[in-house]
Amino acid sequence: MTKRDYYEILGVTKDATDAKIKKSYRELARKHHPDLNPDTKSDAEEKFKEVSEAYEVLMDKDKRARYDQFGHSGVFNQGAGGFQWSDFTHYQDVEDIFGDFGGSIFNMFFGGNRRSRRTGPKKGNDLRYDITISLKNAFDSIERTINMEKMVVCPECKGSRSKSGSSPSTCHTCNGSGQVQKVRATPFGQFATITTCDSCHGSGQIINDPCLKCRGKGSVRGKKKIKVKIPAGIEDGSHIRIPGEGNPSTTGGPSGDLYIVVHIKNDSNFYREGTELLYDQIISFPQATLGDTITVNTIDGKVQMKIPAGTRHGKVLRLKGKGMPDLRTGRRGDQHVRIFIDIPTSLSEEQKDLIRKLGDSFGKTPAEEKKGFFKNLGF
Repeated sequence: MTKRDYYEILGVTKDATDAKIKKSYRELARKHHPDLNPDTKSDAEEKFKEVSEAYEVLMDKDKRARYDQFGHSGVFNQGAGGFQWSDFTHYQDVEDIFGDFGGSIFNMFFGGNRRSRRTGPKKGNDLRYDITISLKNAFDSIERTINMEKMVVCPECKGSRSKSGSSPSTCHTCNGSGQVQKVRATPFGQFATITTCDSCHGSGQIINDPCLKCRGKGSVRGKKKIKVKIPAGIEDGSHIRIPGEGNPSTTGGPSGDLYIVVHIKNDSNFYREGTELLYDQIISFPQATLGDTITVNTIDGKVQMKIPAGTRHGKVLRLKGKGMPDLRTGRRGDQHVRIFIDIPTSLSEEQKDLIRKLGDSFGKTPAEEKKGFFKNLGF
């Protein structure tokens, strides 16, 4: 099932302010409250989750930036089922709405009077790298090696962040959990929030003697060669996600991901539309009139194509299965060959006389064709 655009879900434009997004979310949250839609409660719950997912992304600066660049795959792990309620961090905004329509949503989605959120060591930053390939590269499945400058695991401490011979100690603030809990009273009972520990920043450890090379961060700037496999049929603007090849975490969490954005150069021979290719072929007047078999270029070589007798200027012929492969199925589209008839501009007197005689033999006005043309226009 295709996911809807987050901006469309909330009914806002891409340049919408946080205030506008929040206002729209509050209105939609009220509208889709399951208790207010008893006859369609299941659908209301799904819609409430949908608008909350959109709100979570568009109200988070980093998630919104990733979504604008990479779409849905840039914000939640689609392989793990996509957005889960445990991903929702703006529960304070939901609590604010309770005063307007009651707290059943709180119990339904957030587990009664407690709400926990994912905390702990933060994931490293995601990275973007743009590459440009030819249309032929997009037709073939190729592998590229990129040499990019990024943050890499510190070679001195191997990412431990501590000087050699030293080891971190357990954080006394969170007792090594990386999380701290705060409880406060609300009209609906005690409200517990679990947040990242400020002392250890979620790692659960305190670095007593930091590595001198990376200054306790666990990573330094360096260069790394990364192999990228570009699948056959990829389209312009597509991105390839390489898990774990982003920047390392500075708090002991997993590394971020690398997103390769693919740009395809315009081809001088072919115009592409999805899996279909358009190719312009010039033929002579005799070939168009009498028919012929000619050699035509395709994306993967030359083929023979029959020109039917009486082919007109602008006629489009099809070479079945000679287009681009589909990214998912591998099935190839078609190549459409648009015919252009070459009209000579420099003729000898003898050639001109021959054409005049040919014209006289046809007659000056192709009446039947003219009648048919106007008939097609409705006259």
